[in-house]
Amino acid sequence: MTDLLGEPDVTILRPGPVVQPADGISQAVLVRVRAGRNKDFDRLVFDFEGPPPGMRVQYVNQLVEDGSGRPIPLRGRAVVQIVIQPAVAHREDGSPTNSGPLPDLTGFAAFRQIADAGDFEGVLTWGIGVAARTGLRGLILTGPSRVAVDVVHAEPGTGNELLRRGSSGAAVATWQWRLVQALGRNIAVDEQFGPITEQATRDFQRDNRLAVDGIVGPNTRAAMVRVLGL
Repeated sequence: MTDLLGEPDVTILRPGPVVQPADGISQAVLVRVRAGRNKDFDRLVFDFEGPPPGMRVQYVNQLVEDGSGRPIPLRGRAVVQIVIQPAVAHREDGSPTNSGPLPDLTGFAAFRQIADAGDFEGVLTWGIGVAARTGLRGLILTGPSRVAVDVVHAEPGTGNELLRRGSSGAAVATWQWRLVQALGRNIAVDEQFGPITEQATRDFQRDNRLAVDGIVGPNTRAAMVRVLGL
């Protein structure tokens, strides 16, 4: 199950800043912002008219509005800053070229909030509030021109760590999204391991001939990796 809107897949995501140079000097014009979910990462896509712009994506302590320096609070435990240039998001009369609403992030495992932080002197600045500081990747794509930013989902525990009723946080959100994909069921991705998540976990365990206890441990995580082909 995926809703990445036809974007290319990604096999490896690594933490840290990504820097890619602009291809040409003409300004690209932003026409749309969209988001999609994959098996193990979320993607934000900026669609442009004109040549593909350059971009820089990195984690920052706080998103700041370009020009004013005003802090922009974002939901989540970490902040991704995206700087795109040369590019504009307004016409000569000041009206926005991107008239659509920001993407709905309901059900996303990594993304929590998206914010526009500036369109100033040929530089666009955006931010994403994310569930956890995980792997990060930036892509410049052509045909048509696009900039894509991927944030990998937090692992739902490692080693002998357990997720169970009462657990909360980014790891739970990832597990809930994996249950959605594995069971084809509408389960809230809300970071709270409640009775619905517990029952879905039991159902997954039963389907895969595991001990049915509603607790996510090494065997249950390994079965999910096999089922989703992660």
